[in-house]
Amino acid sequence: GDCDNLPPGPAMLTPRLEVRPATESDRPRFVQLLCDEEFMVFSSGVLTPDAAHDRFDGMLTRGAEPTFAKQPVIERSTGIIVGYVGVDWFDFEGRRRLEFGYRLASEARGLGYATEASRALLATAAQTYRGEILAIIDPTNRPSQNVASKLGFSFWKQAIVAGYVDKLYRLRIDGRYPVN
Repeated sequence: GDCDNLPPGPAMLTPRLEVRPATESDRPRFVQLLCDEEFMVFSSGVLTPDAAHDRFDGMLTRGAEPTFAKQPVIERSTGIIVGYVGVDWFDFEGRRRLEFGYRLASEARGLGYATEASRALLATAAQTYRGEILAIIDPTNRPSQNVASKLGFSFWKQAIVAGYVDKLYRLRIDGRYPVN
């Protein structure tokens, strides 16, 4: 299931959220979030403004690759970007893999947004992608592990990824999501 060079996906609407490819106008909010300690908890840490701009540039570029690359999650009632959801490529055990992730602003956590946005994006992914997607989760991040389980990911193993011990979960997409 190679998904290079596919056009960016359309906006997805859920009852409370919109998930859509990033645009240049999203830059100020993402730079703000990526430099925020609360937002970047369970990561290697806050980014400098320069690094945050580079990360956002990557979002813009990769948004055109898999149709389910990392994308803004927007709260429909306020129009505010509350985080992101989607995949990115990474190398693990000598293979190029897709890593699925979500990150929300602290005020948007605990509301079911990660699950809601992820289900919408995974349903879109299932239309064009066949294969395995991994989720890499900090062993102490119980809420994220619960979201992964709700989404159908199953625990695979604990491993060192980018110098950190993480739990790896996997989901096989074969044209249907959710997988029943």
